[in-house]
Amino acid sequence: MKQKLIMTCVASALLSLTACASLQNVDNKWCPPVEAAPAPVVVPPAPVQMERVELSADALFKFDRSTVADLLPEGRRQLDELASRISNGYVRIEQIRITGHTDRLGSESYNQRLGLARATTVKDYLMSQGVNVAMEVASAGESQPKTTSCVGNKATATLIACLQPDRRVEVDVTGVKKAE
Repeated sequence: MKQKLIMTCVASALLSLTACASLQNVDNKWCPPVEAAPAPVVVPPAPVQMERVELSADALFKFDRSTVADLLPEGRRQLDELASRISNGYVRIEQIRITGHTDRLGSESYNQRLGLARATTVKDYLMSQGVNVAMEVASAGESQPKTTSCVGNKATATLIACLQPDRRVEVDVTGVKKAE
């Protein structure tokens, strides 16, 4: 009899333990409820954006020029503003690409060199204003004009004025902007 009592107690204990061990059987009201752990909050990374700033070469430089000494007061002001916007407006900057563009006046090789010299001057100026990130410079020369209706090949005042939109420096800043 004593042995039957012990066996009954052991069987009861095993039965009650195995009843609570099954998470599949949710009808067992005698089991304590299992609370699900809250899912971890995943904050999506801030989106990387590309901002293009187009600077008129005529506002930046004297006509057909490209050095820091050739920067016009309005060009310096625009570059100072751009340097401040880059330094203060981004959490992280992945890339800055500066591309110099020219009009079609002059030879293709000359315009390629002029565009590159202007892009390099803009890079150097931004660095002197505290923009300390890697910057890539390039020249598109005369290959990406904005104008399509300017007539003539001689550098007349009218043609130079008509081709003005082609003379520019584009600064592409890729990075994560600060929340506004």
